[in-house]
Amino acid sequence: MRLPAKRTAISIVVLIAFTTGMLVAPYADARVQSTKSQKKQIKPQKKQIKPQNREKRPLRRAGKDYKVKKGAEVAAKVRKLKESNKNVRAALKLFEDKKRTPKIDSSFTINGSLGSLKTGLNNRGQLFRNVSFEQQSSISGDYIEIIFVPVLSLDMEWQGTVISELYDSGGNIVGEYVAESVLIMPDPNFYAWDEIYEAPVYNGVVEPAIAEPGMFTNVELGVPLDQQVLSIQMYQANPSSSIRVVPASYVQGAARLRAWANCTFGWCGGAGVNCVGTTLWSADVLSSSCFASGCGNDAIACAWETIWQ
Repeated sequence: MRLPAKRTAISIVVLIAFTTGMLVAPYADARVQSTKSQKKQIKPQKKQIKPQNREKRPLRRAGKDYKVKKGAEVAAKVRKLKESNKNVRAALKLFEDKKRTPKIDSSFTINGSLGSLKTGLNNRGQLFRNVSFEQQSSISGDYIEIIFVPVLSLDMEWQGTVISELYDSGGNIVGEYVAESVLIMPDPNFYAWDEIYEAPVYNGVVEPAIAEPGMFTNVELGVPLDQQVLSIQMYQANPSSSIRVVPASYVQGAARLRAWANCTFGWCGGAGVNCVGTTLWSADVLSSSCFASGCGNDAIACAWETIWQ
């Protein structure tokens, strides 16, 4: 009698263990799935930003002799500007203070000349401001250079400092615009770039980011966008959370670099990715025969229309 009883007890114990395992296993599996789900949810995602509407604005002056430069010569110029120009120095220092060093050796420029002003379209005059932004007599610019100093360069995303200079026929600077900029390529199948952040630099001070529809004002510069929490509401007329004391002389204008990108790719139509073969904003892409022939001179003409007018 004792042997059957012992066997019965063992059977009961095995049954209990098996039943408990069946109950625990789904719970453990659920915890694993929950953990995986949580990890999936908190993983940063690429910002889905709709492309801007392109404006193919009338160009009052044609661009010509478009070219791209990179290498030691450009890097040396940026370093010289950092020493002698308070706006460039302030722009680069903003990144340096955040321990996100500008990649000066990877800087590049696009440059070119301007054709004659078209008759009958000069309704806004030709008054310029020199580097100190004091109004001068009527001076016509003849040559444009835009320098890009990267801090972060990824697929479909570029962050850094942009320095645009306008020269007269004698090689003298008659205009300058410096700004922190974030460029993105919203459509992976269409090589056209938009700007979503622009903070101008005046009198050695990086001013608040320009607030206009389609622009973010709370970007953490130097950090990939997919690692940031950006405001869903990109633009507010008077955001109380972003009130800052700024110099009385500072008047926030339109985002010039954004308008430049809009105009440039409005004219070139956005060469397809198959044409340029990449989703980067770089000297190699901008100097490619495909971009240069389809967009290069338009980029110079658009700089005149958007940055200097």
